Amino acid sequence: MAPSFPSFTKIWHSKPYPYIDPTRPELSAKGRNVVVTGGATGIGLAISVAFAKAGAKSVVIMGRRAEKLEEGKKTITAAGAAGTTVSYKVVDLVKKEDTVAAFNAVAQEFGKIDVLIANASVFGQGGMIADLTAEGLMSTVELNAVTVLHSLQAFLPNAAKGAVLIHSNTSMAHTAPWPGAGTYPLSKALALKLMDYAAAEHPDLRIISTHPCWAPTDLNGHTAAAPDSPDLAGHTFVWLASPEADFLKGKFVWSNWDAEELVARKEEILADKSLLTWMVNGVPA
Repeated sequence: MAPSFPSFTKIWHSKPYPYIDPTRPELSAKGRNVVVTGGATGIGLAISVAFAKAGAKSVVIMGRRAEKLEEGKKTITAAGAAGTTVSYKVVDLVKKEDTVAAFNAVAQEFGKIDVLIANASVFGQGGMIADLTAEGLMSTVELNAVTVLHSLQAFLPNAAKGAVLIHSNTSMAHTAPWPGAGTYPLSKALALKLMDYAAAEHPDLRIISTHPCWAPTDLNGHTAAAPDSPDLAGHTFVWLASPEADFLKGKFVWSNWDAEELVARKEEILADKSLLTWMVNGVPA
């Protein structure tokens, strides 16, 4: 499919495709413990299901609503491979002590965490900059950036050797502004820079930021305009956590981009440190 947005790859996807199928042996998550924040609904649920299909040792979803987590657990268990344990933790990621306790409990129960998907998010206050309130902005920052900070801090002491952290961000954090988008892209830009610093300070981790996809979910009111399947993000995240995507460490990647094309451009991406990062055009990073 031709790109509907400016794209790094010639091929553009809105649905899953065979190369990123989580059952492909090269993408196996066997023996790996996976944590997905916001993993009970929408794109987070699709990501959780994909890792279960890839045969992860455990998939633990985190969120604030016990009933949604219970429903999510049933969906993931039904779709997952035999031998994958699915569990959940009810936690408010805004609260650091509770977040640390939840991650510690996962590590005690299953062992070190191999993959963290920082996915929990809200849209927040919409509107023009002139009309936003400080309270609306700070509330969105708390839910979209502080939660990522706390998840990262709780993950670090419990991370396995060679662990992977994939952050569900948005194209709106790095593309030209969309007037009226409100607090969402502002908070996501903060979270994106947080990931940049985390990657610089913890080079032992593979940290990747993503535009997961534009799918109809609770976040956007299930808009009919959203053309993508949540499973595109789910399958892409499994691929990003696999050895095939190790060259994308520290990069920003859209799930819509073709993974085979990215692999074909591996040497180019490794050689040019500015590719798939955000910077001031014309100023060396």
